[in-house]
Amino acid sequence: MEKRISTSILFLILTSFISCKSQEDKKTEIIQTPKYFKTFYEVEGDLDEDEIPEKVIVYDTEKETDFGTERQIYIYKKNNDKWLLWNKSVGAILPSKHGGMMGDPFEGISVEGNCIIVNHSGGSREKWNYSHTFKYQSGDFQLIKAAVSYGSPCDYFMSFDYNLSNGKVNYEKETENCENEISKIEKKEMIAKLKALPSMDGFYPGNNKLTFPNSEITIYY
Repeated sequence: MEKRISTSILFLILTSFISCKSQEDKKTEIIQTPKYFKTFYEVEGDLDEDEIPEKVIVYDTEKETDFGTERQIYIYKKNNDKWLLWNKSVGAILPSKHGGMMGDPFEGISVEGNCIIVNHSGGSREKWNYSHTFKYQSGDFQLIKAAVSYGSPCDYFMSFDYNLSNGKVNYEKETENCENEISKIEKKEMIAKLKALPSMDGFYPGNNKLTFPNSEITIYY
């Protein structure tokens, strides 16, 4: 009988210790949301190729701009079961009302191939889509790829793909007339290498211009 009681007491002590330890571990992993911010989107993935996932959080700052509330990206690294702020950026996520008639332009953020990919869309009759890929290199998150598309039915559709790492640009525009069932496709390619790749911090989608030489074609990415 005494042996059973001792075993039961030992079991309760161990269970209590494990429970407390588990609660303690959970406590250390909680990220404190910055004052007045709201967590808007969250994703995890390896960004520095150390096989340990980082946490990427998009916060709505509730700071009003001309196009709605400002969003910011915070990136956290785990160290001894604690999330530590590693990097943050303002601008790469468009404000809450920048999508025009479509409303909030934010489509999502993901981590693929050690890169952060940010997607936006918006417009009214003419719809647009942005996809920007950022990679951690040279001590910073830099833009390495931009993909843009926009257009409207029975008018035209344009797609633009820019690999900033090697400077390769691909452009295609299809003009269509639905009444006559006629369409025309125009394609262009060029190399446009930048002296320095844009940093994620301070980058604003759609505010960056690229013009094809000897052409009236100008793309905003």
